[in-house]
Amino acid sequence: MVKPAKWTDRLALLFSVLVIGGSVVFLLKTGAFAPILSSDAKLSWHLVRSTGISAYLLMAFSMIWGLFVSGQTIKNWSPGALSMTLHASVSWLSVILALIHALLLMLDTYYTYTLPDLFLPFTGPYRPVAVGFGTLAFWIGLLVALSFQVKKRIGNKAWKWIHMTSYAGFLMVSLHGILAGTDGEVLGFRLLVGGAVLTTVLLLGMRMGKDKAAVKPDAKDAPAKPERAPRPARPAAPAQPESTP
Repeated sequence: MVKPAKWTDRLALLFSVLVIGGSVVFLLKTGAFAPILSSDAKLSWHLVRSTGISAYLLMAFSMIWGLFVSGQTIKNWSPGALSMTLHASVSWLSVILALIHALLLMLDTYYTYTLPDLFLPFTGPYRPVAVGFGTLAFWIGLLVALSFQVKKRIGNKAWKWIHMTSYAGFLMVSLHGILAGTDGEVLGFRLLVGGAVLTTVLLLGMRMGKDKAAVKPDAKDAPAKPERAPRPARPAAPAQPESTP
């Protein structure tokens, strides 16, 4: 029998879709993608921007979906195998677009990038710290994506520890988008990043609350300890007969 989803689960899912969808619509209306790329002299730079934003959207979706899966929010209407397949697929798509995003910088005519600049953190010519956050996030994302393929070999515990690093990677790529990207000053993009981070934090807090409740059950529900039977009294020593003179 399929149990109906709780109203809080539905509200969290609806909030996630509204925040991400609304931010994308706002970006389109503000003209972030208005230039016609076929006639734009900065075609490579617009491709860098579009692949970077797309990679971020996919990573945000992967984070939110992963929290839905681990928090068992969607277990009643999405099979476990399908949920994990979608989670892994979106993670790989995010990594691939992030790689294309980085390689397109080789075509940039304003800054000169080399392969070491792209794959070694904090070494590039443009805002090395902010760009370095993105480089570290790429390596973390690649590690997490690869862990899906070797989950049975490394075990569930190691797999979960690897996945814990994705929170650090998501924070770093969010900082990378705000501090390094030319769209960091666009209100729509800031709303997109802020909404994705806020949704992730809220879902993580809900999952941690469920985990804490499962580990520490209510004291009144815990089985009562059996009372120890009282120890029997020690028998008194027999009286000694009085000696006669």
